[in-house]
Amino acid sequence: MVDEFEFFRKVQLYYRQVRFHVRLSYTIFHKKEKLLLAHGILHCRVEPHSQLVEYRISLESEVASRPYSEKASILFSTIYEEIPQQSIKLTDVPAYQLRYSVPIVYDWQAFIIEGMSTALSKSVLQPVFDKYRFMDKHGQEIDAKLKVAAVMVDWYNENIKS
Repeated sequence: MVDEFEFFRKVQLYYRQVRFHVRLSYTIFHKKEKLLLAHGILHCRVEPHSQLVEYRISLESEVASRPYSEKASILFSTIYEEIPQQSIKLTDVPAYQLRYSVPIVYDWQAFIIEGMSTALSKSVLQPVFDKYRFMDKHGQEIDAKLKVAAVMVDWYNENIKS
């Protein structure tokens, strides 16, 4: 059994920064996508007042760009706006929350690791990137249709893929 303060302290100490990498794809032309690698850190934080464990991410990607193109067909045309060179930068973005129960008579480390595995899954990270928009040269937002292709976690110097 671990008391709540010790749980809070240990989570803050041991699971404060977990490194991960995300492979993203974005649309360049009609039916053509390009891969982009982003390096990030998952922050795990305990909120004792609401009994929540918060998983927040910060990351920066490689440089992405896209030229202007247009796909015309008999029925419709699709325009792909130009994306000047830029990288994705997210700072302290909430990814996942998990409620913990008190008293903590369960394996708290397995509980935290399971939450991290969920937070760093494709299904949880995809909505974060669905909200992200690139900027064109005029400062207007452009949806490049980012898709999470893979997530690799640097967990105790091991790579875990999901």
